[in-house]
Amino acid sequence: MVRKIIYPLHEKVFGRKTFAYLDELEEQQWWSRAQLEELRFLKLRKLLLHAQANTPFYAERFKGAGFDPKRMQDVDDLKKIPVLSKAEIKRNLDKMTWSACPGGLHRYNTGGSSGEPLIFYFDRRRQAMDKAARMMTHRWWGCDVGDPELYLWGSPLEVKKQDRLKDLRDKLTNEMLISAFEISPQKVPEIYSSFEKFRPKSVFGYPSTIALFADMAAQQGLDLKRLGVQVVFSTAEVLYDHQRDAISGGFGKIPVVDSYGSREGGFVSHQCREGRHHLMDPNYVIEFVQDGRTVGEGEDGEIVLTHLDNWGMPFIRYQTGDVAQRGPAGCQCGRGLATMEKIQGRTTDFIVTPDGRWQHALSIIYVVRDIEGVEQFKILQEAVDDVRVLLVTNDMYPSDGDKRIDAGFKKRMGDVVQVQVEHVEDIPPEASGKFRYVVSKVARP
Repeated sequence: MVRKIIYPLHEKVFGRKTFAYLDELEEQQWWSRAQLEELRFLKLRKLLLHAQANTPFYAERFKGAGFDPKRMQDVDDLKKIPVLSKAEIKRNLDKMTWSACPGGLHRYNTGGSSGEPLIFYFDRRRQAMDKAARMMTHRWWGCDVGDPELYLWGSPLEVKKQDRLKDLRDKLTNEMLISAFEISPQKVPEIYSSFEKFRPKSVFGYPSTIALFADMAAQQGLDLKRLGVQVVFSTAEVLYDHQRDAISGGFGKIPVVDSYGSREGGFVSHQCREGRHHLMDPNYVIEFVQDGRTVGEGEDGEIVLTHLDNWGMPFIRYQTGDVAQRGPAGCQCGRGLATMEKIQGRTTDFIVTPDGRWQHALSIIYVVRDIEGVEQFKILQEAVDDVRVLLVTNDMYPSDGDKRIDAGFKKRMGDVVQVQVEHVEDIPPEASGKFRYVVSKVARP
């Protein structure tokens, strides 16, 4: 019912061609490299012509670079366009959107994994293509539309009780959401009970949270093996070997499958059964760039992406801030999709509340990221009841911004928490060169 009637009807009501795109991707994943390159070139050219005609930002950008999409010869011509930074997106948000986009634009923002929250917009085409890619890659692991899936996930909605409409939608589509924002020894039996009642075929969420749940369940003698979970899909963070072992072992030596993407970048890559991270070539042009040059296989490079189906607000040569390597061509799974490896995306941390709850860092990041004018931030938990928030802000920062942060943190962590908001000129990275946007001196493995 869900697979053939309810979910297709759901997508049709929202004006999304998700299942048509899914059929296309199912066929295209087996194409040869030559076929995929031709498809990418045609989609890229159409996107660039659209961006030139319908978005003032790209019309000016192309003109300044002496670039004309009509004269494109191949995908490599894309390199004539400057890379796109988060700072540029913030400064040019209105000029980057397609005002006449069919179906309108849908507002999103990032979790601020770089300490730089970002607002942006998607259209229905982009939403549908990302959903289709996720559906296809779930099928690689025997999970189809409608199979029960449990999400250990987070969003601002979980701070309150879910609204009835979303709750009904989850039930109709065989999905269950459990907040990843609070994991504690007291909460684990309740989560375990939800697993028992729902009997999910797959689990989807942050590896740090799922591994923490598996560890705490083991400490309490709760047997995750008997829950019937067949696969865990890890996303949004780097999946470390010790987390993979804890999750797989906890649930009975099941596969733990990694994917790479971001809210603004979309569903970029996913592991096949051979363990290779395949790029969603029909939907992207992915570059690996270091010091302005494209690096070869085996070299670290920043992931620079162009989403070929993001017409409402094109992301053309977007700098993700994440580092990875281009993988070797070919895979024993038989797919023609390119590969990537050694993904070094940013990682999150946990915080611990005075009453002993372990909260995913995103629980408090959501408070900061939704306030206008925040250019950069870093959250430091010095003790269970002592939190410092470093902020770099611009003129759009509201006069009550500090109070909103204080109230939001207290709502999530407890009223006894002391919140110090400090406005600074710059926030340096860690000694390692990496940026940790939440650092807790309390939360430790």
